[in-house]
Amino acid sequence: MGEAASATTDETPETPADATPVARLARRDGGIALAALSLFGAADAWHAATGLAFAALLTVVNGAIVGWVLGTLAHEWGHFAGARLSGGIAPTRPYRSLFPIFDLDLDRSDPAAFRAMSVAGNVAHWGMVLALALLVPMDAAGRQALVCGAFAFAVSASTTELPIIQRALAGTPPKQCFAGLTGAKLRRDRRIGAAAGLALFLVV
Repeated sequence: MGEAASATTDETPETPADATPVARLARRDGGIALAALSLFGAADAWHAATGLAFAALLTVVNGAIVGWVLGTLAHEWGHFAGARLSGGIAPTRPYRSLFPIFDLDLDRSDPAAFRAMSVAGNVAHWGMVLALALLVPMDAAGRQALVCGAFAFAVSASTTELPIIQRALAGTPPKQCFAGLTGAKLRRDRRIGAAAGLALFLVV
């Protein structure tokens, strides 16, 4: 989320144009999601058909990665939807930049847009965890890993962003909400998320 919010020195009243049409970004990220799920589905089918130990290992590794990817996509589009629907100035980024998909103008957007953006991203990635848990049968290790991968991302992202959200909801100016957000903290939070996903996988 830190990268998705940026200040600008442009003082013109016009809303900056999107660098990439939203529909094109949606097709790109939808394609990523479909490709990831197709790879997982192929590995899952191979394991179901053969029972090979290597196929089982592949489905677990594949499932964890695909779950993380789906969580990331949900998170980014949740942020974007929150920013845009709340009236924030949030032009899209160049097509090749991948993530984040937009920049929120902190100087010219109402603080409410920052709060909406922050909350919506977290609602979206936890929504993805819930959707996968409800829609994917948890009767094979690879399918369990798929849900656990999304869960791992959700824990990682929320560990990073909940302090930011708390500051924003308390009325802290958006730029000051990122206090303490460093590369070391982001790496630590990713490790926390990975450990949480592994722990859930071992439990289920």
